[in-house]
Amino acid sequence: MKCYEYLLRWGKEKKDDTFYEEDGFSMTWGEALRFVEGEKEALSALGVKGKLTALYLHKPLTQLLYFLALSYAGSVPVLYHEYLEEKDLSVMLEKQPVGLFLSDRPLPSLSLKQGKHLFFRTWNRKAPRPGVFGVLTSGSTGLPKILYRRDESWTDFFPLQDRIFKVDGSSRLFFHGSLAFTGNLNMVMDFLSEGASLHGSSRLTPKTWIERIQKEKITHIYMIPSKLSPLSKTRGQAETVTHILTGSQLMTASLYRRLTERFPAASVILYYGASELSYISFTEGKEILRSPDKVGKPFPHVKVSIENGEITVDTPYGIEGISMPYTCHDLGRLDEKGELHFLGRREDMYHVQGNHVSRQKVLSTLLMMEGVEDAEVTALKQTNGDDTLIAFLTGQVMERKQLVKNLSRHLKPWEIPSRFMVLPAIPRTSTGKADRKKLEELAGKPEG
Repeated sequence: MKCYEYLLRWGKEKKDDTFYEEDGFSMTWGEALRFVEGEKEALSALGVKGKLTALYLHKPLTQLLYFLALSYAGSVPVLYHEYLEEKDLSVMLEKQPVGLFLSDRPLPSLSLKQGKHLFFRTWNRKAPRPGVFGVLTSGSTGLPKILYRRDESWTDFFPLQDRIFKVDGSSRLFFHGSLAFTGNLNMVMDFLSEGASLHGSSRLTPKTWIERIQKEKITHIYMIPSKLSPLSKTRGQAETVTHILTGSQLMTASLYRRLTERFPAASVILYYGASELSYISFTEGKEILRSPDKVGKPFPHVKVSIENGEITVDTPYGIEGISMPYTCHDLGRLDEKGELHFLGRREDMYHVQGNHVSRQKVLSTLLMMEGVEDAEVTALKQTNGDDTLIAFLTGQVMERKQLVKNLSRHLKPWEIPSRFMVLPAIPRTSTGKADRKKLEELAGKPEG
């Protein structure tokens, strides 16, 4: 099923019900349908059918409506990250087969024309894969690349997600941030498929979030842990929230406890996935604390194995152009119950005193320490080729002697960091990932 077909259905059946709320603005299903149908006609007049269309938009609602309108018009839409600078956009538009570029701002260097609602530019290029849509990689190792998906690679999986996440037509999803992030887009489309209402925010204002969550009777929250953390520190409770869905980062013990206090009726579900493969596995509740590196049991119809230490996945819900089974080169292991443990990436294996050390294992253990709000681990290469582990921590961190004692209950002596640096906040990139370059600068130069 095509994602826009959900709007065609619910826009008629629930035309006066709330479709979307965002920072004081509200839109009904009927209003959303009329907007998408109107823009579908306007976009068709630009000849978008069969063209790859890049959307550079800064509001989640605008991103969603134009994504649906373009799909409806037979285009291949892809949402560009709004943090990309003009020079990066220029390179991407030159290298990628974009036939139409739509922006909500003029961007002088790109020679855009002004349309009725947006600025645009066209090229005489056809999409390499008609009948699909595009998502971007995170761009953590260079400029983002486009991955192509059939709608069915998501929509066929929605019933399985809904069973685990308990999503139905009465659900209300609260999320923060851009739909250019695959996780946000997937979750929004899933709730759209059920005719559930969407409640988004572009602002990083946790106090306002908790007020809206209470007022709008939110049932589901979807955010990465670094955004859940400030939300969990606000005052008040929201008893209507039944599920907190999160992934992409590890959960801390203190964050988990605060979430259960703030949202006493909520089940916390931590998932593991990849842009290429969608959802892979999930764990929930106190299991998150019992085994911090565990990412749980595979989703239905998803087969997981370990080949040469790497997590290998066989799933019908992957991107186009890859063969199964497939690996993203993440390291892991399966325990005796068949549940998956995530051990990081191969480049995150360090060498200390002749031993292999998993950055992920060290990091997940640090995050379970009392008082730790956030953490990161990096290593500096010494002149003898050995690595020195450095831990960066935030929160009410215990004294070093006690911290090392507590860590020694879970880690081998060579796995315990040599240095601990307490920071006001872990520096992160616009994608929410730790800024490794800044951390290495804070750590200083290698020791002799």
